[in-house]
Amino acid sequence: MRAVITTLLIVVSFLSICAAQQRSDPTKFNGGSILAMAGRNSVAIAIDSRFGLGMQTISTTAPSPDEDDNNHGNPRILLLPNSNTLLAWTGLYGDGLGFADEMSVLLASKVRRAGGMRFDGSTRKTMNPRAIAMLMSHLLYRRRNAPYYVEPVIVGLETVLVKEDGLMEMQTTKAIAAAATTNTNEEESSQPSSLSKAPEATIRYKTKTIQRPYLCTSDMLGAQSTSHSFVCSGVASRSLHGTAEALWRPNLEGEELVDICGRAFVSALERDCYSGYGAVVYLIQAKETTDGGNESDVCIVEYCISSRND
Repeated sequence: MRAVITTLLIVVSFLSICAAQQRSDPTKFNGGSILAMAGRNSVAIAIDSRFGLGMQTISTTAPSPDEDDNNHGNPRILLLPNSNTLLAWTGLYGDGLGFADEMSVLLASKVRRAGGMRFDGSTRKTMNPRAIAMLMSHLLYRRRNAPYYVEPVIVGLETVLVKEDGLMEMQTTKAIAAAATTNTNEEESSQPSSLSKAPEATIRYKTKTIQRPYLCTSDMLGAQSTSHSFVCSGVASRSLHGTAEALWRPNLEGEELVDICGRAFVSALERDCYSGYGAVVYLIQAKETTDGGNESDVCIVEYCISSRND
């Protein structure tokens, strides 16, 4: 009997300590976790479905594209600035609503300003994930005296120009031949003043356009942390780091990336009582094209995952 009472006291003390720690950190009061992974021309982000007040679970409704994000009660609100960028966050639900509204206003003003400066016949360009991350950091740091208690995560695909392995050999050969012809003419000439400088050989590389994954997370003051493998945020970030590091591999394809991200996410959530009750995985993947692809060749697919505690 004494052993049972001692065990109960230990459990109650542990729960009290956990509750006190949870109340001391406003970003973890509503719970929730986010995990994002990079693959080959794709990126996946997993978001849990629990909305709670400390240890009390209020709602387990997963975000749905058919519903208004401000109505179904999930604190992990999503912003889709364009077809190749997705912005999500954890933290206080009220601060998340304010952060979402202010980010939407800033993004809309940037788009209108860029549209007003376009010339006739010019193509419309969208903001890349790196630019949106910088805008987010400026917003959070500007409110450092009264911060938003949120931890945002930005994922997407940015269009970059990379160098191919092969060289343009025709350009090099023509330059060397032109230089040899000039040197021959200089030797035959008898006037020193007619000497001319041989043209330098130019080397031109083949380039192509690719869609490169971009992962970025930030604290409530706007300090960014980027990675080429995975990033995580929320109350289960410690468990997410361990499971993601154990399962992630480079150059994962789309379906395999969703499977690895979902397994790592659910495995970590089962070890945390403030997250879980299912998850939603969003896959941003570039379509295979002959010209390397652009912003319009990107699709977003939604996957729903169940947990064992559902």
